[in-house]
Amino acid sequence: MGETTLKDAKLAPPEGLLKLCRNLLQTSYEDLSEDNIRIFKDRLLDMTGCIFGGDIVAEDRFFYDLLKNQGGASEAPIFADAADVRLPLVNAVMHNALHARANDFGNMAMVVFGEPIASHYGETILPVNLTLADIHGVSGKQFIANNIAAEDTVGRLLFTLPVRFPTDMELGSTAACAIALRYADVDEEMAKTAFTFAAANSTDPANAYYDYSQEFKYHNAESARMGVMAVELAKGGWRGFEDPFFGQDGLISRKVPEGALPGNYEKAFEELGKTYFTEIRFKRGPGGMPTIAPAVLGLKLREQIIADNGTFDAEQIKQVRIFEPEGVRINYYSNPFRLRNHTNALFSYAFACCCTLYHGDRRVDQVQTDAILAHPKLIELAENLIMDHWNCTSKMPVYKAQAEMKNGRVYEAEAEFVKEMFVYPDREALHKKFWDQFNAFGKLPKSTGEKIIELAERIETLEDMREYTSLLCVK
Repeated sequence: MGETTLKDAKLAPPEGLLKLCRNLLQTSYEDLSEDNIRIFKDRLLDMTGCIFGGDIVAEDRFFYDLLKNQGGASEAPIFADAADVRLPLVNAVMHNALHARANDFGNMAMVVFGEPIASHYGETILPVNLTLADIHGVSGKQFIANNIAAEDTVGRLLFTLPVRFPTDMELGSTAACAIALRYADVDEEMAKTAFTFAAANSTDPANAYYDYSQEFKYHNAESARMGVMAVELAKGGWRGFEDPFFGQDGLISRKVPEGALPGNYEKAFEELGKTYFTEIRFKRGPGGMPTIAPAVLGLKLREQIIADNGTFDAEQIKQVRIFEPEGVRINYYSNPFRLRNHTNALFSYAFACCCTLYHGDRRVDQVQTDAILAHPKLIELAENLIMDHWNCTSKMPVYKAQAEMKNGRVYEAEAEFVKEMFVYPDREALHKKFWDQFNAFGKLPKSTGEKIIELAERIETLEDMREYTSLLCVK
């Protein structure tokens, strides 16, 4: 039996969670820092692009049609679809969250009290926020505050996890609940109750990656639905746990010795209401964050080949190799590229490296199944890529790649794994990522894309968020 002695007895469960709930409900735009707002506006544009880019995934079309065919109350907009179609809220948030995660191309990862932490809720929380903002017609300032207050709440919970990955993925429905609570007329006790149903019904998509199941994106859709339903259950009068996270059988207390609180429990409340933690990392290619470094390697090899030969001819490449540093955890990204489909491409070092080597880019239109099948040489390079190891002496993991040419020449490149994941995009990169996806979607005029960018950069000035959300539907 473990025991925990608190310096501040007033934080003993459930009082600590109630304090988090009060802060969640009371946070205003004026409480936020300039960095909170600046980064959020970048992420808003980024996620909006991902919603458009997600619409082109052929394998997901049946899901969107399924939701639309169910009918029901015309409550909420479905983005990247017809403006005259509105669905029940739970179906709309599922639709919009699945779009955002379809290419696994959004933003994620937090730095909480100086500690980088993987997080997997941005592609749920922002689409849910956009959907609810449309229904309620809130201002841009309210919209920003809603998102950041919800993120901070979940980030502080995330900080207490003894093992953060892949457990962080279990907080997706908690994040959706947090944002839904910002739109509900509830107090902290009712908010705590709502978190019971979100926490108890969380889903964990971690194993989906190992065999390339597409459950990873259904996780976002189901988390969105559950977050909305959790608030409705609390408002309906259902009773919840005394503390759904840190009490008996709580989501987090089950991961520590019985009777104990997580080691970081008390620290998680520091600077509450003064410092707000949000997601700050951006994916720079379709697929998980770890594929960024291999994609950088492929582009470096391509540039070397062009510099030497004046042109690039994929037929002259005999073999591609990626060298992982010894001692680095080998995971599903290292699996062979063998399925020749969209999902396999998203979570494959081999495909990420060969895609940028072959195309000079890694856009959402290039990772779709039909696009992959249209390039036999790219498939050949990715399927035959050899994963190897090397003795990296650097403090931070460095990945290395080689392209062996048919004439015997070998090109080699290196990339720092963590550094490449944490590069903050400049305006040009953010806009390119948006336009690549907007153009791939192809159902709206360029003027609409330009207006989206303009409004995203001054979203705090909007009196009604429908000025923005209306641009996300096809008229």
